Amino acid sequence: MESLSLLLAPLAMFMFVSSITPGPNNLMLLSSGIRFGFNRTVPHMLGVTGGMVLLLLIVYAGVGALMLASPGLDKLMTVACSLYLLWLATMLLKDEEPATAGNGPAQARPMRAYEAALFQFVNPKAWAMAVAACTIAEKFPLPTPARLALMVLLSAAINLPCVSVWALFGKTMRQHLRTAGIRRAFNSVMAALVVVTALWLVLPQMNGAANGIDRGREPAYSLGR
Repeated sequence: MESLSLLLAPLAMFMFVSSITPGPNNLMLLSSGIRFGFNRTVPHMLGVTGGMVLLLLIVYAGVGALMLASPGLDKLMTVACSLYLLWLATMLLKDEEPATAGNGPAQARPMRAYEAALFQFVNPKAWAMAVAACTIAEKFPLPTPARLALMVLLSAAINLPCVSVWALFGKTMRQHLRTAGIRRAFNSVMAALVVVTALWLVLPQMNGAANGIDRGREPAYSLGR
């Protein structure tokens, strides 16, 4: 039991750091919290965590290793994620007041839970998190079903509060973004961060393909995403 506790600590720390640090999911949750508030962003948050759990199960079954071993599929997922982030950056540049129950464009809405869950399958950070978490969980001195259940429960229990922090932070900023000038400046900074994230995802892929970089040693594939 003591050895299990020692092994749980690295998994818990890894999931916390990976879940709380900036990335595609957290930037989108921050934007959603600003535009729609915390309550309307809850399905998005649940979708992120639910998609992460599903990805953990798939990776643990061995599918993740096959997916990440294919350079074509890996690159396709990264490009799809980057294109979505670039689209999100263009949406942020539109000077819109944070939506309330009675205003905002009719088509504007938070991401639905199933959409957020599906997004995890093109999110390189989510894949890298899942592969690393499964690698750590393999060391648990437990039967496979118990090992898998413990990994999933611990990961979900850490991931959901972490992503919620970003949506809550966005919600607290809503009242400060009613002024058009402040709102435009903030949206520009957020859009720039999203573009940088998209480039951070895709450039190592292109450089690696061109220069033969070992993807296992490239930090963008294993840490930063």
